[in-house]
Amino acid sequence: MDPRWKLAALVPAAILIALLRTPALALVALVGAFWLADLAQLPWRWLVRRLTWTALLLAVFLIWLPLLPDPQGRTYDLGWVTVSAAGLQRFGAVLLKTLAVVTLFLILLATAPLSDTLKAAQCLRVPAVVVHIMLMTVRYVFLLAEEFARLRTALRVRGFRSRADVHSWHTVGQATGTLLVHGSERAERVGQAMCCRGFDGTFYSLHSFVTRWTDVAGAVVILLVSGGLLAWDVWRR
Repeated sequence: MDPRWKLAALVPAAILIALLRTPALALVALVGAFWLADLAQLPWRWLVRRLTWTALLLAVFLIWLPLLPDPQGRTYDLGWVTVSAAGLQRFGAVLLKTLAVVTLFLILLATAPLSDTLKAAQCLRVPAVVVHIMLMTVRYVFLLAEEFARLRTALRVRGFRSRADVHSWHTVGQATGTLLVHGSERAERVGQAMCCRGFDGTFYSLHSFVTRWTDVAGAVVILLVSGGLLAWDVWRR
């Protein structure tokens, strides 16, 4: 699929799905996202592993939702805790639609090189500054992770062990500052290298986009389904 049409379809679809409030419709959106993932031939083990970590992280912050009072007094007694039906519905809706949105973005990132996706964003009139910031952010995350691994190895070689005391906190603070300084210095060197190579703020790519009727049809179907789910959800409220 043309990255331009894919980006123009999946991002608005993710926004529309994020506005859903009904667990049943959020489940339908998740099933639709899984269907798209199957069409994109994403490895299911790879996808399920990332969605599982997403669900666990989200559950930590949403565990209090089932404890909210129900306006109609519908509750379920689980012995040691009482949960409300409205709270469970909110929890289910947020969890399901979040998994659907994450699945759509994983499809977007896994089915095309990042450079093609960012070039498609620039073709859709996304500001060039935003495109370059996104590209640099993705690349520097891995560079900072490597720098952090080197600092951690250096600390352990010198006998440092993390403990809940002032010395450990002071050492961690110094290591964090060193990481930021090294990152800033590397960013300056990269900026100077880009200027030496004639960088003029324009995003270039060797890949040329070609629009086919299947790209347009797929984007229209994705937007109609996601928009229809939101319209149905609003009508049922």
